[in-house]
Amino acid sequence: MLTINSPQNKKVRMMAVLIFGAFTMMLTETFFNNALPTIISQYQVSQSVAQWVSTGYQLVTGLMIPLSAWVFHRFNTKHTFISLLTIFLVGSVLGFFATNFWAMLVGRLIQAIAAGSMIPLIQNVVLMLFPAKDRGFIMGIIGLVIAFGPALGPTVGGWIIDNLGLKWLFGVLIPWVALLLIVSFFVVHNVVNVDTNQAVDWVSVMESCFGFGALLYGFSDIGNLGRIDAINGLAIVAGLVIIVAFCRRQLKIAVPLVNLQVFKNGIFNLTTVLSAISNIALLSVELVLPIYLQRVHGLSAFHAGLMLLPGAILEGLMSPIAGKLYDKYGIKNLSLVGFAIIALGSLPMLFFTPQTSLWIVAGSYAFRIVGIATVMMPTFTEGLNALPRELYVHGNAASSTVRQIAGSLGTALLMMVVAFGTQSTAGEGLSRASQLNHGYWYAFLASFIFAALGFVLSFWLKPKKSTASK
Repeated sequence: MLTINSPQNKKVRMMAVLIFGAFTMMLTETFFNNALPTIISQYQVSQSVAQWVSTGYQLVTGLMIPLSAWVFHRFNTKHTFISLLTIFLVGSVLGFFATNFWAMLVGRLIQAIAAGSMIPLIQNVVLMLFPAKDRGFIMGIIGLVIAFGPALGPTVGGWIIDNLGLKWLFGVLIPWVALLLIVSFFVVHNVVNVDTNQAVDWVSVMESCFGFGALLYGFSDIGNLGRIDAINGLAIVAGLVIIVAFCRRQLKIAVPLVNLQVFKNGIFNLTTVLSAISNIALLSVELVLPIYLQRVHGLSAFHAGLMLLPGAILEGLMSPIAGKLYDKYGIKNLSLVGFAIIALGSLPMLFFTPQTSLWIVAGSYAFRIVGIATVMMPTFTEGLNALPRELYVHGNAASSTVRQIAGSLGTALLMMVVAFGTQSTAGEGLSRASQLNHGYWYAFLASFIFAALGFVLSFWLKPKKSTASK
């Protein structure tokens, strides 16, 4: 068993394998973003149905995160990591051999079960193995995984689609995950005293699944129909009612699925909102922009993904730097600068047309990605550092859940806005490309508003973080 006092080389080797596993799963989060036009054509499904391979994946990962605190304390860390890799491998195999859209979607959602549990597992390991003064840099590396993986996904996925075919989005993962499985038997260790008496409230699990699932379905269906009707309206209302019931239950039961006591901490609340906004800024545009480039500018899946590659590279470079800056300077100025960069990078998107230079498109995206890398993990880490040690794991689960589900619902909301915006130009005599461009303008506007909101909220952060070890 590893502890905070274990040899550094053992901790580093274990973290390296965990991070490679997480990177693989985070990479696939946006693997299918460039695949939506291909899926629509190949399986003859609507855009709102096809986008479930992305938004559904994000939702399932978010729904799995509340279980992370229970899993972390209930099961051996090594066995948990190996189990997650195995589940992900099973999903990849099912997706590779799928013969229709729904079979492919099942494989995709099985992958998401593992992915949703992986990042909280790694973050909890960091909290157990490293003191507070060293967490900023380590969390920066994990931030690289969380953001660089999805940022790189559209480029890699686009190349695979154009050169190997849709099913190989699953196929290329199989040998790599199998290799990680073998290595993990030798270098991954337990880091927590297992409590076999830990129980989980399955009623809460069902409430969270149905509540957030209903919300996502409602937003997706509105985007598909271009209007609110009785069914999707009822789904949204039902989702909200179930989520309220879920929250009330968490406050009443002895062992809640999500310990809402963490939300009594004002700094934790604020940083959770900021982290969620940064995730919406990341995931929503990473879904919207590749589709925009294919449908409005006529690019192939690979070339659309290639436009996102400079941003992915900057993301990879910036995440560890942001962690170091957070360790040295604290969160307030870092968050203000980060959200200002996101807003400035989003601003040119409001002026995109079918004739806009692709250099401007790629540059705007890359610039805003620097801002996302600057704020995503530092705001998350600041929130955890504001909690007492006994609430670390629960705070991790709560904040990660909010961030991931916000990304899923925010993405669905932006796609709904695209549909409304496109339909609003019907009958005006515009070309199809111009109609679509108008629809995506509303999505880019929403992204800018989110960034501006994050900037304003950052003024309420404390100028210097506490450096006391916990």
